Amino acid sequence: MRPFVKMICSDVKLSLSRRGARQLMLLAWLACVAVMPTAFAAGDGESTYVVVKAAHVITVSGEEFSPGIIVIEDGRISAVGSGLEYPASAKVIHAVRETVTPGLILPRARNGLPTYRRTGVHGDQQAASEVYLDERDFEDYLKAGYTSVGIVPDGEGIVGLASAYRTAGDDDARLLKADAYVYAIPDWGSQGKANLRGAFKKAREEIEKVEKARKEWDEKKKKEAEEAKKKVEAETSEDKPKEGDEDKVALSVVDSLEPLNGEEEKKIDTDSPKPEEVAKEKEAQFVPPKIDPKYQPLVDMIQHKDGARMLVRLERASDLLHMFDALEGFDDLDVDIEFSNRRRSSDLHQVIEKIGEKKLRILLTPSINYQPHTTFRYNAAAQLAQAGAKLAFTVSRDIPRELRRGTQHIAELVRAGLPIADALRAVTLEPAMMMGVDKEVGSIEKDKSADLVFWDSDPLDPHGKVNRVMILGEIVWESDKSQ
Repeated sequence: MRPFVKMICSDVKLSLSRRGARQLMLLAWLACVAVMPTAFAAGDGESTYVVVKAAHVITVSGEEFSPGIIVIEDGRISAVGSGLEYPASAKVIHAVRETVTPGLILPRARNGLPTYRRTGVHGDQQAASEVYLDERDFEDYLKAGYTSVGIVPDGEGIVGLASAYRTAGDDDARLLKADAYVYAIPDWGSQGKANLRGAFKKAREEIEKVEKARKEWDEKKKKEAEEAKKKVEAETSEDKPKEGDEDKVALSVVDSLEPLNGEEEKKIDTDSPKPEEVAKEKEAQFVPPKIDPKYQPLVDMIQHKDGARMLVRLERASDLLHMFDALEGFDDLDVDIEFSNRRRSSDLHQVIEKIGEKKLRILLTPSINYQPHTTFRYNAAAQLAQAGAKLAFTVSRDIPRELRRGTQHIAELVRAGLPIADALRAVTLEPAMMMGVDKEVGSIEKDKSADLVFWDSDPLDPHGKVNRVMILGEIVWESDKSQ
């Protein structure tokens, strides 16, 4: 209760000693009660602030702050830096011994969904159609620091559209993007190259089908307009009065006019279109033929629709050359590649320079590899970063053990020469860009979601642990030690 309300109510109580005091006191208290909701309602509609004070803040996108402050307004970051001001009413999270980073992002996973033996082109298949949040358990992702995950459809060929989800929070805010990217797993050992080329060729035919229909419609309308013009010119020529008859025609027109009554004037003045005019206008609009839904995502890629991209899985170095051949003639497509380097032996080293030249984004399982049939070890991730490629990391399988070991494997690559900045981007901002959600998550920046991870030490410390996880400004998971 506000102080002035308390004062009024107290004065009323103390002054009531005469006859009828009980009735007046009752009335006074009713008045006080009527005022009280107004005092509480004054905060309705105001923003909710949370402030994180950390020993170290790694934004990934730029500067680091030690110590650092993150100001969060209604679940979104409003400021990050050192020595920031914030509202006195803000909830303060004291993380004075913790390092805060953006939430980790796993761009390719299945989350225990069943396997399928689909083949061919299934661009209309969304992973989101398989995901029922009340049946999925994301706690193992949270324990490992993952706040977002890209779930992919299963199968072979053009298997469908990956869907990006938050790993916790309100259900209404969990789905980040239903059509994050097209996932392709060509059978490179058989007809993979031909099938991939054929899928894009069919998508181009779908585009040409629409363009042809549009051209035919334009030609038809042009012909109709020319015929209508000729008809008007002919009628005008026949009705044109001869010389000397103008006055007679004008008088006959005036004589033929009759005065309009009110109803007739109302009908003439109305601006409402007639049904036949509406139908004619609708007929005048071009209605394109429908695109085959299976090929719509590929059509979007060819037409460079914002956010339309593909992730193609490769098993060996030669598959990259097959992919380049398959996509020849389809210029400037947004294509990322996933290289299956789970085996300790990998021939990825043979195409590192080519991947770097094209500035491709490559999704890897973080590991030190051996060149085939040798004992020569090499750090493919470090070499790719040096060559100019964009790195993103996944795990061999999204099971608890591999999720927990993810940052440990990345730390091994850092000790073997991978720059720390590239390593952190590879598990935050680059996967977000791959899924087209980088304006929402992936770094600690103004206006982005407050999806954060609190570490008990450096995030790439082999012995480092996740203390707690925040999504949209709310702590959604805490370890036993931090509680």
